[in-house]
Amino acid sequence: MFRHILIFFVASILFYSCERIGNSPVSGIGFSTDTVFFDTVFTSVGTATKELRVKNTGKTSLVINHISLAGGQSSKFRLNIDGEPVNEKDNIPIDAGDSIFIFIDAFINPLSSDSPVTVTDSIIFNFNDNLRSVKLLAWGQDINLIKDGIIKNAVWVKGKPYVIYNQATVDSLGTLTIDEGVKVLFHRNSVMTIYGTLIVNGQFSQPVLFASDRTEMMYEDIPGQWTGIEFKNSSKGNIINNAIIRNSVYGLRADDLNSNNGFPDIKINSSVIAHSSVSGISASNSNILAANCIIYHCGINCISISGGGVYNFVFCTLFNRWDYGFRLTPVFLVSEKPSEKITLTLVNTVLYGDNISELNMIPSGSTLTGNYIFDHCLVKLDTLHSAFWKTDLFPYTSANKNPLFIDLEKWDLRPDTLSPLINRGNQSYSAAYPFDVRGVSRSSNGIPDIGAYERLPGEHKKVK
Repeated sequence: MFRHILIFFVASILFYSCERIGNSPVSGIGFSTDTVFFDTVFTSVGTATKELRVKNTGKTSLVINHISLAGGQSSKFRLNIDGEPVNEKDNIPIDAGDSIFIFIDAFINPLSSDSPVTVTDSIIFNFNDNLRSVKLLAWGQDINLIKDGIIKNAVWVKGKPYVIYNQATVDSLGTLTIDEGVKVLFHRNSVMTIYGTLIVNGQFSQPVLFASDRTEMMYEDIPGQWTGIEFKNSSKGNIINNAIIRNSVYGLRADDLNSNNGFPDIKINSSVIAHSSVSGISASNSNILAANCIIYHCGINCISISGGGVYNFVFCTLFNRWDYGFRLTPVFLVSEKPSEKITLTLVNTVLYGDNISELNMIPSGSTLTGNYIFDHCLVKLDTLHSAFWKTDLFPYTSANKNPLFIDLEKWDLRPDTLSPLINRGNQSYSAAYPFDVRGVSRSSNGIPDIGAYERLPGEHKKVK
């Protein structure tokens, strides 16, 4: 009798010590999220891959009987289940406390719509005769795809965004005109190259956007996602009004554009260049006029000028702080080259940042040879050690005063109540530039503010 009891006891221990599969009441699955969100998915292009983690939350191994897309073969989504590129799979084991991963992407056919369209589906899990699901949600958007395109003469109009893969090149005899409200989005490492002419007709209320094709909110302020806009030596007559250029390596790059006809080869007005991994504007031997422009968050310089050329900056706000490491370079850099003369004029402009000096001018010899003027500006500069801090170069210019922007953490560069920028500008430029970057009149009290923004009463930092 005792022998039979002992055998039963040992068998019971062995039975219950073995790993149980499937129907144990302590078995269960959990998900890293209940909804997988995709931001805008461009039709015929596809999207970035999303990840879903499926975890065995129990203390024993389990088997998921079936995983599939509810939409079946007609689904706009595609799966990779536990390393296998399939949209459904049977009998997937998961050890206790372990996980499998499902990777999801979306591929949406043309929608015949200028506006984004919601696309939904779900992943169904059949486990122990119970159904669980994880929702899939995306917004599909038709696009105008430009892949290695050469543009002769074209007008881009508001509606479907223009998405550039690799390169879009404006021919030397061509003109690309971009109407207000257009979105031009660039895939990784893509570039727009201008040999001819670029005309951007943004409006205060409908600017033209140049940005990365990663449209998720988390990528909005990430630098270096696409290359930039390049102007080559045959380019001339470029006009950029009310544009937002962000997330590039450099915003605008101009080489050898000085056509010597007395007119700027690039005019940029009421525009923002931000989140550039190298520079906002980089130019050599060119003729550029920038007015009512804001340039900030650049890895090296907001403005970099070398060689010869003519450069005018009027009512601009240039500020730098770099969130991805140490920044030793200034907001504004001028580097002379022998026999190439620079003419540089800054009027009613702010140069500020978190370095000791945010302006550096490097002479080609022992002294500067170019023509420079900083009129009614505010600059951050180590005046004790600067070789070029001279009153004749900086008439009515203040050094090292905090401009008191409303909120630097949120890149809100409007002047706050007690800002030294208020009513400190050169009044003679108000007639040529009567409105600030957002369309506010500069003539309300007769004296303009320094920078791209005109102070409005009541504007202040928002407190949570």
